[in-house]
Amino acid sequence: MNEYIMQLLIVLLGLIVLVYGWRLFWLFIAIAGFLAGAEITHVLLANQPQWVILLCGFVAGLFGALLSILIERLAFVLAGFYAGSFLILLLSHSLGFMGKDILLFFIGGVIGAVFSGILMNWAIILLSSLVGAGAIVGQLELDPTYRTIVFVVLVMIGTFMQARSMEHS
Repeated sequence: MNEYIMQLLIVLLGLIVLVYGWRLFWLFIAIAGFLAGAEITHVLLANQPQWVILLCGFVAGLFGALLSILIERLAFVLAGFYAGSFLILLLSHSLGFMGKDILLFFIGGVIGAVFSGILMNWAIILLSSLVGAGAIVGQLELDPTYRTIVFVVLVMIGTFMQARSMEHS
């Protein structure tokens, strides 16, 4: 798959999660699972073709989506795990901290899972806003300062939009 198409796909998935993460919970889990699965596959299997990375991401996302339909409470925890894993890997790579990816993947996952399990609705809103913003910003080639500003603004917009959506339901 063309690198440009892959970047566009990730930005589109990031926008969906940023705006609709809480309302379309199962889709948030699927997208977060896809992003986390693709990211860890990219790290562990760096020399593999793009389709292998996409397939691993798809399997992780499908697993999460099916689980969210069957066992909602556990799905909240899984969503937190996926989101936390993706976010800590994204942050560590942005800061140039490499080498402990598996450990960071699980630490971020556990933190996200605990956070999500305790605060459910607000955790999903915040985590989906963070994942959506992270997916979008991760595809932009910006100076780190501007990248941080865009990330924070997107998180605020996503959190506000989803919180308003939660109030009206």
